Amino acid sequence: MGHIPLGKTQPLTTYRKIAIASWRAPRDPSTYSWFDLPIEEAEAFLNAYPSDPKPSLTYFIGKIVANCLEEHPALNHLLRQDRLYQRARTDVFITTLLNTPVGRDLSGFVLRDVPNQSLGEVAQSAENALALLRAGKDEDTEKIDRITSRLPIWMLRITMWLEDFFHYTLNVSLRKFGMPDDRFGSVMISNFGVLGIENALVPLSPYCRCPLILGVGRPRPLPIARKGEVVVAECVTISFTFDHRYADGVHGGQMMRRFQKIFLNPKRFPEVFDTPKAKESEQPTTAALS
Repeated sequence: MGHIPLGKTQPLTTYRKIAIASWRAPRDPSTYSWFDLPIEEAEAFLNAYPSDPKPSLTYFIGKIVANCLEEHPALNHLLRQDRLYQRARTDVFITTLLNTPVGRDLSGFVLRDVPNQSLGEVAQSAENALALLRAGKDEDTEKIDRITSRLPIWMLRITMWLEDFFHYTLNVSLRKFGMPDDRFGSVMISNFGVLGIENALVPLSPYCRCPLILGVGRPRPLPIARKGEVVVAECVTISFTFDHRYADGVHGGQMMRRFQKIFLNPKRFPEVFDTPKAKESEQPTTAALS
């Protein structure tokens, strides 16, 4: 049993096989898209959401994209040995900027099985993980930092190649060597808006097999069309980077349309934020009660 829970292998279309054969992990298969979305409905929803701590825009986006991957599982795969395996779980990695003795460093934490948590539970899990990171008490991050600090770059490059081969190609856990299991999950979210950046396209990372990255910019006023008139509204740019070996434009378009619908009117989708599927399945059915 591998350390990453996986379902059965998926059938490959002609183009999918050509794409896998054409590109190696990931150097140039990036496909970029983005849109500017007004945030007034999202902010009102988050301000009224009954949880402590209050969920941030980043956690809100994490819940939405996790639901989109559940609804469109063609985007939730792992590529290993030139085959696409559908992931049995949807995990979300959130990047975090930390102050360290050698300067500001990019790190992050992973939230497991996000569709089966409510938005409040996601916010609590994320805040707990963030507190550990900032206190220097996150075991996985500490292990990675120790290994990285001891190795010269040429040896680190070899170590990363070996880690990638054993971890993903062979699906073997490397925890006994200090490497965390499935560190990055199904999707990564980078909120560069906290740095004052309004928009950016985030590249795929060659050291992980995460095929989807979302970038979140700094909100600012933009002209938008509303009921046939141009008005100014507070908007946020959300960018999407897809690995083209995993999916085509049709898959990305379907996911982005669903993402946009939920983001613009979250009150219409309470099941995304409050009714995890796992908990629904635990409820007795009418037939069972009878």
